[in-house]
Amino acid sequence: MRRAVRLLLAAALLLPLTGCASLSLTGFLPYGREIEDMELVRTLGVDGDGSGVTVIGSGGTQEGENANLVTGQADTISAAVLTMQSQGSSYLYFGHVGQLLLGEELARQGVTPSLDYVLRDVEMRLETALYLVRDGTAGQAMKAAAQDGSATDRLEALAEDVGLTADTMTRSVKEVLSDLEDRGASFAPALAADGSLTAAGYGILKDGSLAAWADREAALGINLILSQVDADVVELTPEGESPAALRVVGARSVVRPVFTGDKLTGLRVECRVEANLAEGAPAEDDGRRQALCHALAEVERERIQAALDLAGEVNADYLGLCRAAALLAPWHKADLLNGVEMRDLTLTAQVEAVVQRSYHADG
Repeated sequence: MRRAVRLLLAAALLLPLTGCASLSLTGFLPYGREIEDMELVRTLGVDGDGSGVTVIGSGGTQEGENANLVTGQADTISAAVLTMQSQGSSYLYFGHVGQLLLGEELARQGVTPSLDYVLRDVEMRLETALYLVRDGTAGQAMKAAAQDGSATDRLEALAEDVGLTADTMTRSVKEVLSDLEDRGASFAPALAADGSLTAAGYGILKDGSLAAWADREAALGINLILSQVDADVVELTPEGESPAALRVVGARSVVRPVFTGDKLTGLRVECRVEANLAEGAPAEDDGRRQALCHALAEVERERIQAALDLAGEVNADYLGLCRAAALLAPWHKADLLNGVEMRDLTLTAQVEAVVQRSYHADG
């Protein structure tokens, strides 16, 4: 299976370099159609209960309009998509699908068939963003969003706002497929099955199936480990100090292996967090600044530890910690990349926090 995925990924990367003359137009590419005869599907949802799959498609909307949803059911995604073509007078085109939603039950059964469909289908794209619907189905989430717009519009807005949050990030089908091929585990952003499609942490994937959910604190820790923090506000009240709000503006993490003799016994995440004082008394004196730094470091350490604990609980290196550690200690590459059991390692976090400056109303 992994060899097949590697070959298909390689073929997908080479496709743009292939001249049209070398392709079988009747056997590989879709028939040409007039644009006015096509309806663009931009969000695709897939649900399953073991007895078949349900596929639901949605496009973007004009201002003031609600989305039209198209649904198909069959034993496979390919067949379900084909049944969708019989609905309406327009040809459904899937080359502009930007988001793929998978319901929780289907994700627990396995995401591989859905990701494999994206990989193999001539119209679908590997850059499609992947989302897991928590405590619900993709159909429920998309129907709720369609009551006031569309899932496409809401998810595009969520993707644009990723830089303003610290507990979610976009993940493409290609990234997740590559992770599963490389280390058998990955993660994808989770969504609440409500009309707003709000971020709900991450889903942890192991051997192609949903193994656990990362709640908000662990989700924040995941972003810290991957140095994907552009903005976050942490409210603190250090002992003996007045309350303050710190705006985290950056994080940089490295992963180091821990050996006892010649045996790999743990991994340590070392993170440097930088923040500005957004609200509260100025931190110009060393005592208050150090108190804020210490309090912030402890909050961020606990978040990272929550994400690390998940790796041990599901026994899966879903964040690629071993590979990151091998980059810092290449002479231990064999120890880090061959047969490592995460549940047997001690996973720890070490955080240094720096409060850079204060904001003053007078500039």
